[in-house]
Amino acid sequence: SGKMHFPKEGHNGDKAAAADDAAEDCKYSDPEQYLEHLLKDGSQEGDSGSELELPPWYDEQLFRRGQNYFSVYRLVINAGMLAGLIAVLAVPSILRVLSCTRQSSTAFTAYRRYVRTIFHTQAWYYNNVADRGSKFWTSIAAVRKAHSRSSRACARLGAGQITQKDLALTQFGFIGFITMGAHRIQLYDQDFLEATTHMWRVLGYLLGIKDEYNICGRNWAESRLRLDIVMRKVYEPALANTDDEFASMTKALIGGLWHVNTMLSVDAQIFFTKRLACVKGYEYYSFDHDNNVKRDPAQRLYYYDLGWWDRIIVSYGLFIVTYLHKYAIVRWYLNFRFWLMDLFTYYLPYIAIWKFGFSSAYVRIFRSEGGAKDFSFGLKED
Repeated sequence: SGKMHFPKEGHNGDKAAAADDAAEDCKYSDPEQYLEHLLKDGSQEGDSGSELELPPWYDEQLFRRGQNYFSVYRLVINAGMLAGLIAVLAVPSILRVLSCTRQSSTAFTAYRRYVRTIFHTQAWYYNNVADRGSKFWTSIAAVRKAHSRSSRACARLGAGQITQKDLALTQFGFIGFITMGAHRIQLYDQDFLEATTHMWRVLGYLLGIKDEYNICGRNWAESRLRLDIVMRKVYEPALANTDDEFASMTKALIGGLWHVNTMLSVDAQIFFTKRLACVKGYEYYSFDHDNNVKRDPAQRLYYYDLGWWDRIIVSYGLFIVTYLHKYAIVRWYLNFRFWLMDLFTYYLPYIAIWKFGFSSAYVRIFRSEGGAKDFSFGLKED
């Protein structure tokens, strides 16, 4: 039928399940225990099986504030998410699933996949959660259904299912760098951090992540500890030891999104990502070393391995977000540019039309008559 069916509980069953989830959540409040549980037990479990209903701990006002911050900090939120999309390619289990679905291995497939990702993410930020008929819920259901289909298909083909660990590490890709790197761009807005992590905790729950694995905790203080340990013990070592397949998939990702933003460059984006993950040798400013790790004077600085164009992009980009982004007039200008870019991507993707053809350049996630468009997979049979 195409509809997602989840086990139903009675009213008392809902309360009992919520109490159990809360108990499990408290059990893993220690970040070391959380990480061990995520990497060990989380790699054995798939979708939570919960219904598409808001969790009992949902805070409507906090969630809406999280949505509204997208309009305030649009540039850095988008930049953080792009770095996150690159970072998840360094996680072998996630990379296997992406390779299996063949949705990201060429510039063309990556363009269509990641523009869909952009549109779905925007649907979560822009639409009303209180309205069950809104595009928010249509999008959430479509993404969860796609995860379910690709997980089953990839498991049959030997690439493994999408696990709780994979979902939580992907969740980091959307939330991790903008929150853990906020101080680097002089973004000290505590309400932004609190509201944004609550919003993504809710989104993680709706996309099938159990509370005990959700990388966003009950508040910013708990979320920060989880995000920090995942960045230091998962992403930093993974990004410090990337392989040829990571390079190939990143090249396809940036090659696809170049048709949205021609300022994107593979080497510069990899530098940004590894810097955000605190990988040694990818420091740029002196304060980049202020991460409780002793500086090694003999450490090679990879900035000097970049070509001249990538150096310009890195220097320009970091100067903008570090020293100018804190001013409201600068944010307004940068947000306007991104709004314009999104407008062209949706209504007139002229570079993609020139490269891929008229029909292939236009990406839509919703049908004109309502409902979501199905995801198509070109599954890898080997």
